[in-house]
Amino acid sequence: MDHDDTKLNSQSLRDLKMMWPKYNISVTVKMHGLNSELVDLLWNTLPYRALQTHALVTGDHLYHLVPSEPLIYKAADRAKEPDGTVFLSKFQHLAVKYGQVTEHHPAAPCGNVIPKDLEKLRQLGKEVWKSQLEKKEPTEVVVWDASGPEPRSEDLSLRLQRTGVTEEVKSIVQEIHNEMDKSWSGISDNVNAIHRGQAPDHPGSKSSYFAAMLFANSEVRTLGYYVLDNILKIAATHPEFDLGHLVRTCFRPAEFLGYVGTEFLRDSHRKIDELVKCKVETNANQEEAREDLLAMVSVLAQYINLLNAQNLLLFPWKHTLEYPIPGSSD
Repeated sequence: MDHDDTKLNSQSLRDLKMMWPKYNISVTVKMHGLNSELVDLLWNTLPYRALQTHALVTGDHLYHLVPSEPLIYKAADRAKEPDGTVFLSKFQHLAVKYGQVTEHHPAAPCGNVIPKDLEKLRQLGKEVWKSQLEKKEPTEVVVWDASGPEPRSEDLSLRLQRTGVTEEVKSIVQEIHNEMDKSWSGISDNVNAIHRGQAPDHPGSKSSYFAAMLFANSEVRTLGYYVLDNILKIAATHPEFDLGHLVRTCFRPAEFLGYVGTEFLRDSHRKIDELVKCKVETNANQEEAREDLLAMVSVLAQYINLLNAQNLLLFPWKHTLEYPIPGSSD
């Protein structure tokens, strides 16, 4: 047996445990040996907790954020995989297909929920969707290596992935990390305020904050997934992009996001922008400066992607009932 076969067999022996305490539901996932590099990345993050969300345009699909930066640049057609398939994607998602999926989006299949747990998984999917549609109560998912015991709550704090090098950068990175850890499997104060019409600047028009919720969601998603995540991917996969290239690509103003209610994000963005000017661009040590920049981008991207998940949970999806797909029976 060669080295690759040995690694494949060791991967396929791995079992993952996923538990949703709110519903007293847990399932076991058997890894099947495919995409072993991504599975290794997942295993390096275990155990962790996260905010469970339901897909909105994909079908019967659950996903949550995995606190692992390398998934952005390291990571089959979801629609064609069997129910119970677990995927990892470049959006740092661990996703589970529990029924019909309509979106043909690239994602790496890594394992399958064991057959006897499939009915529990489908029930969970219905409950999470109902909560997202009606109750707006966060659902926590806890994920760990099934070969070990259920993790204690004190073992589920987020681990800092990059610290930076200079003291000023370390300080802002830790500040954002601490704020993110407080609501990693819940809802942050800023997002709560936006979805209650209580953002300090009272964004909206004609006595309505509906559009403020809409734009907060769209702007946050774009800044996280398509700007900052992309910088991390470029830095990891295109070494020819030097520090100057990365700095010029990185930032766009976040003042509008502060206006609609994500004030901590705006304030953090301002601090990072200033540190880029006075600590990164002026640092003669390019390697050190690059790591400082990427540490700040990494923690801010992860925080922004969390805000996106929180926005998606709290948005008034009850209005979906007003727009049924023609011929749909659901």
